[in-house]
Amino acid sequence: MPAHVKLKPEWPTRIAQLLRKHTLTQAALAERLGVSPANVSRWMKGTHEPTGEAYVSLGNLAGSPEDVYFWERAGIKPGSFPGISSRILASSVRVKLSDFKFVFGQKLSRKMLANKANAVAIPLLNVTAYGDEVPPEQHVHLSEATIEEVLTAPLEWCPHPSSMICMHAAGDSMLPLIAPNAVVAVDIHVADRTALLGKIVLVSHRDLGFKIARLQRLPSADVLISANHKYLPIDITADSKWKIVGQVLWWVSRDPEV
Repeated sequence: MPAHVKLKPEWPTRIAQLLRKHTLTQAALAERLGVSPANVSRWMKGTHEPTGEAYVSLGNLAGSPEDVYFWERAGIKPGSFPGISSRILASSVRVKLSDFKFVFGQKLSRKMLANKANAVAIPLLNVTAYGDEVPPEQHVHLSEATIEEVLTAPLEWCPHPSSMICMHAAGDSMLPLIAPNAVVAVDIHVADRTALLGKIVLVSHRDLGFKIARLQRLPSADVLISANHKYLPIDITADSKWKIVGQVLWWVSRDPEV
């Protein structure tokens, strides 16, 4: 083959097969993954490759055995686990992951809740949400984030499985609820402020990075309220500066070493 001939990437074909399998339009796939339709269009044209986070969500959506391709593109190596085509690395899980069925994003049904052998693969991103007055040294946009590890969680913990991400939390503003250095799980499917009133949310500031707090609405402002009352409320009314990323559904932390 001549050196100047550029090979067509494989991911547009794989995503097209996924759309046909689930009878989805590009717009519907974008909505399910929490990305813009323009991003999906670029994927399909082969001009831009999906991010690692998007590949994990595509794998969750695809189901076995197609999930392996997407997870490998995300940097996960299922081939390291002989005999289990859909096995996901989860160092903290001490069960047979072959007993789990990894599912794609959809509302939970009674049948799915009755099936105890279901799990969701969630990417742990190299992103930190700050819980104090000092933001991380560098604000990493989700589109630029890389995957550190893939965690697994029960299906009933994830109303929208393909829209789940995990990230690190720093600071003490959410004590005693969320400890410093915890890992928080965020559902980015719902980002409407009205729907998230009273919920713990992840928000993004265009310059300062990510923040976790409870969203409340006052007569003239939307504010973030920390669980640790030594921190003052933060006014996030300005949509041009503050964006709702999603709802913090749950978190995991270790007992600090004494």
